[in-house]
This record gives sequence, C-alpha cells and structure tokens, in this order.
Amino acid sequence: MMAENGPARWIDDVQIDEAMTNTAEIAQWIRLSGTEDERKSFDFIDSKLKEYGLKTWLHEPTCLVSLPVSGSLAVGGEAPLAGITHAFSTSTPLAGVAGQLVYAGGGSEAELLAAGATGKIALTDGLATPNKAHAASNVDVAAVVSISGEPVHEMIVSPVWGSPTPATLGLLPTVPLVSINTEQGDALKSRLSSGEKLRVRVHTEVDTGWRPIPLLVADLDTEDREYVLFSGHVDSWHYGAMDNATANATMMETARVLAGHRSELRRGVRFAFWSGHSHARYAGSTWFADKYWFDLRDECVAHVNVDSTGAIGATDLTGANTMAETYSFAREVIQRQTGQELQYRRFGRAGDQSFWGIGLPALFMSLSQQGVADAASADQAFLLGGSASARAGGLGWWWHTTEDTLDKIEPAHLERDIKVYVEVVGRLTTDIVLPFDVRGVLTEIENQLAEIEPLWSSLTMGLDDAPGFDALRADLTIASAAATSFYQSVDGWTGDEGEGQLLSSAIVGACKALMPVNYTISGEFGHDPALGAPPLPALRPFKPVVAMTDDEQWASGHQLRREINRARASLREAARLLRGGL
Repeated sequence: MMAENGPARWIDDVQIDEAMTNTAEIAQWIRLSGTEDERKSFDFIDSKLKEYGLKTWLHEPTCLVSLPVSGSLAVGGEAPLAGITHAFSTSTPLAGVAGQLVYAGGGSEAELLAAGATGKIALTDGLATPNKAHAASNVDVAAVVSISGEPVHEMIVSPVWGSPTPATLGLLPTVPLVSINTEQGDALKSRLSSGEKLRVRVHTEVDTGWRPIPLLVADLDTEDREYVLFSGHVDSWHYGAMDNATANATMMETARVLAGHRSELRRGVRFAFWSGHSHARYAGSTWFADKYWFDLRDECVAHVNVDSTGAIGATDLTGANTMAETYSFAREVIQRQTGQELQYRRFGRAGDQSFWGIGLPALFMSLSQQGVADAASADQAFLLGGSASARAGGLGWWWHTTEDTLDKIEPAHLERDIKVYVEVVGRLTTDIVLPFDVRGVLTEIENQLAEIEPLWSSLTMGLDDAPGFDALRADLTIASAAATSFYQSVDGWTGDEGEGQLLSSAIVGACKALMPVNYTISGEFGHDPALGAPPLPALRPFKPVVAMTDDEQWASGHQLRREINRARASLREAARLLRGGL
C-alpha cells in the first residue's frame, strides 16, 4: 500500500556529507558504556537531533557494566603473550591463575569434557563468546584462552540479557577469559600437538559494577499516535567508526529526512540511542523495554535496528536479519534500491533485540556485510545470523578492534544503507496498511512443528496421554485459514483510511500475539539468555529425551503441555484478531 511519491522518493533528500560529518564527530571518542567520552557523543547527537526538529529526552538507568582492563597469558617462565580480556570475564588474583594448558577445539561443553579441561586452562579456537564462557563455567574450567584472529577482537562473554535479576545472577561467567592472536594460538597448538606439556598462567583485570549509563530518546511526532521504534547503540569498542558511529549517523540522517516530511507521516518515529550494548549485554535497551512495556505494546508497531553500516567492502545486502512476518517487505525495498535478492535469515539472539517478549515486528540488525567470505568471519556471521548456516561475510576484520576507524568507511556504501533505512522507516510511518505478512510466521511455525514433534517421540514417561500436538496443529490450521482470508481482502483493499487502520491493527496485533511463542522461552515479560534462539524454543526438549533421567522426562512432559497451551493461545488470539480485522 505504498503511496506514490512517498518514501521511495525521500531517499533523494539524503545528504552523505552530513552523515559523514556526523560519523567523524562521534568517532573521535572512545565510547565505553557509562564513561565521560561516551557522554560527549550523546550530547553531540542530542544537539543535532534538536537542530533537526525532534524532541529529546535523556534517561540514565543504573545497570551492571563490565569494562575490560587487561589480560595476558604466560607460558612457564617465558615472557607473557600480549592479549586482552573481555567484558564479564572474572578478574584473577594478582598472582593470576595457573594450570595445565589443554586444547579443546571450539570450546563447547562436549569438547571441554573430551579434553579433560576441568580444573585446567582450555585453549580454544574462535571468538570469546557467551556460549563458550557458559560451557566453561559449567565444566569448572580454570580459565579459557581464545584464539581470536588478527587483530584480536573485543567481546562480551556474559549470557545474561540486560542487567541480571536474582534468577540470572548465577549465569554470570565464573571463569577468567583471555584472547590471543592467531599466530600466538597456532604456536601453542603446535607445541601441544607435539606432546609438549605446557603449564601457563592467565592474568585478567575487569572493572565490573553498577553504574549509570545514558539512553537518548528523540521523538518525531509520536504524541497521541502509533509510532515506529528505530534504535542503535552508541557505546563502542575503541573509536568504533563502523560499529557504531555510522549507524548513529544513519539514524540521524533518517531523522533529518523524515522531519522534512513530517506533514506526510501517519505514524511517529521514536529514535532510541542505547548505551550498554557492548559492555552490559544490551542493558540499555532491556531497561527501556521493561520501563515502557505497556506503551511499546499498545502504541509501537515495529522495531527497526541499525548496526555497522557503510563499511568498505560491504557490498552484500542479501543476508540482513528479518522476521518471517517482515521479510517480504524488507526484500522488496532492498531489491528495488540495490537489485539484490534478500535471503531469509531469522534473527539470532544478538543485537538490541530486547523487544521479542513485547512482540514488536523487527527488521534488521546489520544490513550490509562483506562481499567476500572467509574463515575468519565465520564466528561473526554466526553471531549475527544465529545459525551455523549463516553467511560468513561478516562485518570486516577490523570489527571490535582498535582498527575500526574512519578509513574503514565507504561514503557510497553508507549513502546506500541510509537510503534503505529512510525508505523502510518512511514506509512504516506512511503506509496505511502496514506491510507485514502474518502468513510468513504461520508457515514458519508449521515447518518447525514438523521438526520439533519427532524430538519428543522417545518420551516414555511424563505424560498421561498425548501432549497436545494434534490440537496445536488444529489451531494452526484455523489461524492459517483466517490469515488467508484476511490477506485476500488486504491485497484487493480500496477502502478508506479508517478501514486501513483497522487492517493494520489486526496485522500488528497478530504479530504481537505470535512472536513471544516463536522467539522466546521466558515469554512476554522476561529476557532469555544470549545463547541462541531457534524457532519455537520453548517447545523443544532442553536436551535429547534419550539422555534424560526419569525425573527429567516427567518434568519435561508437564512443561511441554504448558508450552503447547501457550502456543495454542497465541494462535487463537492471532486468528481472532485477523477475523475481526476484516
């Protein structure tokens, strides 16, 4: 339902010189969460948004923030190897932590156990990740060493999403982690494979504590109307020109362009600039989701996120994150503007995707990636895409390093990315009927049920009768039929604006009903750990049924019935809303 001469033409208003100037201003500061230099960048962004005609508010929630200070690895009496530690690593005593070094592959729990890493120091391939820290904590490893590429990549290793609660404090890592470069790591692996016994000592210092962080909100005509949430983080590793100064400039330029067309907007835009992304596991966006849960649920129609736009070499826009319900819309815009065909890539549990429980239809995290894939970018692609099959283009070798500087930005790529965001956000604020397709998520649920139900086939106890998959499929069939009828009306819709608003309300309501089941375990008000997000996660066994004890089978059977009920309720609500919207 795109209006002629609308946002597809607004892209001509993008001024790349303005965006590059804003990028350079932000990238002059090292923006660690909650620090004075980060606050300077927030002040600059605030001043520019006011200049563009937006109303701004600054919040300062107190969150658990972790800033790495130093990390090193010493082999026997040899000189220490230069390395880094990570946000939410534990700090070692002054004397460090010493132990036998063992090689444990990718550092999964199974690989750590196979290597006999309990009580020892594990040498692992790839980035320091929450999954790796979580596995090491479970296995009681003394310390973890990650071979993190060249240069070494800064990371955050806590799986706790946002600031911890009493229920999640125990998930914080209990091990020190350091990362070294590929040359150092390969040399250690070679010595171990030759049979040499290596005793090493790890030193880490990490400044972890509760501190206020800034969170800037800028509104473009949101009062008494629905709105789109457009967000990105400001905090950075080092100067963060790509990650995330260009993204901040993308938001600012989108705000400037849309402000010039504010008389044409049917919905407002709320721009949210987060801190606590890189050093507090999305604590800023999580706080905002909790604080404004009801407003977001009632008035927000979509969440658009931006991260790391405009890089040199970033020629590939085929792997941007979407949801099944937002995919066709994103594909349409990207194809029209770039000629590229967006492939469906479901969101991983990453970025500031703190609004899944609320049910906000979401588009994008990273938009453009490197056109050439290599082994060094595979970990990045997994984190961005959430699956082993994710494209391995990544965000560039400089991502999360000291080398993320202005020379890594290509103005033409940044202009291209900004134009995509201008059209996407512009369409979401002007289309009478929002361009989301609930049929996409219903198809995804149907496909996943075919995969999930057999996972329970060996459950021999825990249920008095069938768990309810047949009833769940029946409700899915009813919801799919309602969606088919609904979109037959939408595709041929020629009514007035009031009728269009009713159609949009039904679409968004159905999305909000289905998303918590499709994306979360903890539901509408919780935040799952940053440890992966397969479709329909709460309907999956927590481990293979054949590996469960009798007690675990009984408990899983009761839990499965509850989760099937939750899924059925969401499908029934979606069907009700779609029928009512006709």
